[in-house]
Amino acid sequence: MNKCNHIKRGILLIFWGILLVSLVQAQESKSPISSFSKSYPDYVVFLPEGKIDSVFYHAHSSIIPVIFKVNKYDLFPNKQLDSIVEVLSRVQKDASVRIAYLWIGGSASPEGPSKWNHKLGEYRSQALAKYLSKETGFPKDLMRVENLWEDWYSFEVALKNGAKIPNKEKVLDILGKEKDNERRKSQIIALDKGYTWHRIIRDIFPPFRNARMAIVCHERSERIPVNVERLSFDYSLPVREPVSSFPMNTTENRRRVIAVKTNLLFVAVLTANLGFEAELWPHWSIDLPVWYSPYDITSTRKLRLLAVQPEVRWWPGAVMNGHFIGLHTHVAGFNVAINDKARYQDPNHALWGMGLSYGYAFSWGKDNRWGIEFNIGVGFAEYDYDAYRNRRNGALFKSGSDVYWGVTRAGVNLSYKWSFARRNKKNR
Repeated sequence: MNKCNHIKRGILLIFWGILLVSLVQAQESKSPISSFSKSYPDYVVFLPEGKIDSVFYHAHSSIIPVIFKVNKYDLFPNKQLDSIVEVLSRVQKDASVRIAYLWIGGSASPEGPSKWNHKLGEYRSQALAKYLSKETGFPKDLMRVENLWEDWYSFEVALKNGAKIPNKEKVLDILGKEKDNERRKSQIIALDKGYTWHRIIRDIFPPFRNARMAIVCHERSERIPVNVERLSFDYSLPVREPVSSFPMNTTENRRRVIAVKTNLLFVAVLTANLGFEAELWPHWSIDLPVWYSPYDITSTRKLRLLAVQPEVRWWPGAVMNGHFIGLHTHVAGFNVAINDKARYQDPNHALWGMGLSYGYAFSWGKDNRWGIEFNIGVGFAEYDYDAYRNRRNGALFKSGSDVYWGVTRAGVNLSYKWSFARRNKKNR
C-alpha cells in the first residue's frame, strides 16, 4: 500500500513539474524581448526572428533620442554620442550577437513651418546615420532611416503622462478631434492669444527635436552574457506606442541669445560700424547698429556719418537663425560729398525715417557662435540739408528738405553670439 502511495506521489510530482515548466515557458513566450538583453542598454533590443519588426510596438523597448538645438541638424561629439558609438561597436564585435538592423528616425517639434519641419526630420535622421556609419563602420544596408516629421504623437503622450501646461484639457481635446496639423496649431494659439502655445514651445517641445535609434538584434539562445553597464538617459521617447512614463522638466531653463556684429558692406566703404542684437523673448529680438565715419576720403569726397538704426525683429523659428522680418527706424547726422557738384550737410537737424526689412541668418563654428546675416529693407527718410560748392571753403548755395523713398537698410553682417540661462516663470 505504501509502495502504491509512493508511486502515485511520484507521478503527481512529475505531472506538476511538467505543468510548471509549461507555464513558465508560456509566460516567457508572451514577451518577444530576450532576457539576454539585460546585459546591454535598453536600446539594444533582442527579438525572435519572426518578430524582428515588433520593436516599435513593444512596451519595454527603449528608443534613445539624440537632442538637437532649435532648427539645427548638425551633430557634435558629446558623452551621449560617445556612449552610443561604444555600445554599437561592442555589439558589432560580439560574436554571440547577430544584428538585424539599426533603426533611426528623425523628428522636429511641431512649431514652425511644416515644410521646414519635414526637411528637419530628414536632415536629423540622415545626420545620425552618417555619424554612426563614420564612427563605427556600420554598413548602410543594415540601416533603416525614417523621417518622422512633426512629433505630435509624443506631444500628446507627454501631456497624458503628466506634463503641465495651461489649458491642458482643451489642448488634449484639440489633439483628439483635429487631425490636420496646421489647424491644430491655429486652434491652440487661439486659446489665449498664443500664451499656451509659447509655453508648449518652451517647456514641452525641446526633447522632440531629435534623432532616435534602436539596435535591433536576433535573439540567440546560446548568447553569452556580456557585462556592460546599463545606461540611462533623461528622455525615453515613444515612436508608435507609449513607452511607460514620459519624464518632462517643466521648469527647464531657457537660454537668451545676444550677439555683436559688424556690417561688411559699410566696412567696404570705410565706415566703421558696430551692432548689438539681443533676444527679447522667444521669436523676438532687437538689433541696434551704429555707424561712425569722421574722416574725408579725399579733399572732394567724404562720407562723414553718425547714424543709428534700431530694429525690432520677428523670427518664425529660433532667434538669430533662419528667416526674419523687421521694423526699423533711423536717425543720422551727415556731411557727404560724392560728386563734384555739391557737399551736403545736415543743418543741425538729423535725418530720420522708418522702414520694413527682410533677412536671413545662419550659424557655424563651435557651438554655432559665429553667424552671417543678409538683410534688405525699404522705407522712407525725411531730411533737411544745406548744399555747399564742392571745393575748399565752398559757399552755401542752396538749402532745402526732401523725403526719400527706397532702400533704407542693407547689410551682410558678421556676428559672434553668446547665450546665457534665464529661469522660466513658474507654471501658472
